[in-house]
Amino acid sequence: MAIGSRPVGDGAPLFLIAEIGSNHNADLALACELVRRAADAGADAVKFQLFRADFLYPANAGVVDMPGGPADLREIFLEYALPPEWLHELRALASEEGIAFLCTAFDEETLGAVAALDPPALKIASPELNHLPLLRRAARLRRPLVCSTGLSTLADIEEAATTIREEWEDAELILLQCVSAYPLPPEESNLAVIDTLRRAFGVPVGLSDHTMDAERTPAIASAVGACLIEKHFTLDRTYPGPDHPFALVPEELGRLVRTIRRLDDLDLGERMTWIRSEYGDEAVDRILGNGRKEIQRAEMPLYPNDKRSIHALRDIAAGETLSPDNVRVLRSERNLSPGLHPRYWELVCGAVTTKAIPNGQGVSWSALLRRPG
Repeated sequence: MAIGSRPVGDGAPLFLIAEIGSNHNADLALACELVRRAADAGADAVKFQLFRADFLYPANAGVVDMPGGPADLREIFLEYALPPEWLHELRALASEEGIAFLCTAFDEETLGAVAALDPPALKIASPELNHLPLLRRAARLRRPLVCSTGLSTLADIEEAATTIREEWEDAELILLQCVSAYPLPPEESNLAVIDTLRRAFGVPVGLSDHTMDAERTPAIASAVGACLIEKHFTLDRTYPGPDHPFALVPEELGRLVRTIRRLDDLDLGERMTWIRSEYGDEAVDRILGNGRKEIQRAEMPLYPNDKRSIHALRDIAAGETLSPDNVRVLRSERNLSPGLHPRYWELVCGAVTTKAIPNGQGVSWSALLRRPG
């Protein structure tokens, strides 16, 4: 398949995304400078994130530990949200700089705003891989879909892929091996999963890399056939914000690009020979892992709470009818209990509660089903 004018997959040069995410710090000048510096470093694309705090977490999700320190989730996502009115300017700048512009959407409305930019691909983040209503909407747009698989098992990925293909039979799908920890210890990258996913789903597979490695982990991913790699990108790791501490700075991104382009000229066997010589067998084997797609130790604190589930938007009394006015598909985070899987969204909407559901809590079957007798 292709992302814009660039072929992606077997035999094609690796596609490298500089993930700016929220590292613009709500400063348009900084966002533009990040685009320019990513282009100067040789990245193939920049990627931002378009999210709305009210459509990510319940308002009472509370304070959690983040890479930059403890933070109130609602406040931090309000503070670092990308203003939608920036999108066209950033896309135009990326085009001027000769790189692709991508933007992750997190709900149906932000997906519509991203789709209006005519993007070369759509990105689905790991916690949204089980947001089946969002996946259906994205599939209907008939754009290449790049889906991260952190916090997911093979069964989770299969359900997501099946949902996408129900809407788009010949979906152009790229899966990214991902472990949702920030930063990720390289030895938990489990890069052998790249081949597992390729064989299991018959699609191109890449890596969403959250390690601090500027070259080693991405290079090993290239040697096991990754078609695409995304790395978080910043101008300065000391900037305030949740994602700066584990992001690459421009000089590191440039080194990564040069390493990847050297490897592009080698076949997979030659790449692995060079990598083992460069980094040593022991380190390479630890980073390759066992190839089983399972929840890694580093992401256990987020599983399953950072996945999507159905939550109350306010205090809901017994006897109320559930609808998008009082429930929503959200992440739980660590202070709240997850609710029903989003696969039940259509079933939950229209159901009548049998007991009260506190604001922010997950909707459970016990709140919808009466006990006999």
